Amino acid sequence: MTADDLAQLDAAAILDIVREAIDTDRVDLYLQPIVSLPQRKHRFYECFSRIRDHDDNLIGPEAYLEIAERNGLIAAIDNILLIRCVQLVRKVQQKRRNVGFFVNISPHTLADRKFFAEFVLFMEENNELAPNLVFEFAQADIVDLPSETAGRLHQLGELGFRFSLDRVKRLDLNYPELSRRFIRYIKVESETLKAWQAEAHGGEGPTAFKSALDRYAIDIVAERVEEEEELRELLDYGIDYGQGYLFGEPRPAR
Repeated sequence: MTADDLAQLDAAAILDIVREAIDTDRVDLYLQPIVSLPQRKHRFYECFSRIRDHDDNLIGPEAYLEIAERNGLIAAIDNILLIRCVQLVRKVQQKRRNVGFFVNISPHTLADRKFFAEFVLFMEENNELAPNLVFEFAQADIVDLPSETAGRLHQLGELGFRFSLDRVKRLDLNYPELSRRFIRYIKVESETLKAWQAEAHGGEGPTAFKSALDRYAIDIVAERVEEEEELRELLDYGIDYGQGYLFGEPRPAR
């Protein structure tokens, strides 16, 4: 389905496609590599969902995500994505491959007390997956979590699962608190790192930021990296990992 075709669909039509995809198993798992720097070796993959209509046309998240959120369908999509990832991790572990998968947990899933409790219980029953799974949350979504949700996240951490913070817009972070909450990865866009460097913060640029994170065993993933020139600048900051179209676009999991 082309961008022009999508533009012709109204919200109700896209909502019908999403509901049908959930009911008929047409929510697919796509993977985008996260590479170590400077070697560019594939160390992780981020998991994304893509939806197909009844003619197998792909519907990207930019078309359906907001509509799915408004209609309470994100938790169902998250659940399907998690099941796909679990199946993939089991295959990876059988082959003894050392690769991890980042799985985003939406704020809607965090806010769904019943679903999230069941999610934590499922992961407790399958904690052998912990070495290969990293759960990812947007920075803004975990600032003021209810105590029950924060407690369940801590329970996941105690089981051995680790977390990633993405959409990071502020670098003046509480590093000990991040470590205590089992956050082991910070995803930052290169523009945010450059802005931090330009502002200087009394000498606290990305290099100092990286040194502070190293003390708490937290790695930086530079995301949305698209140009070689951009990468060269990031390497000066000692970034641990990179993600973006320069290293590979999301592709169907095989």
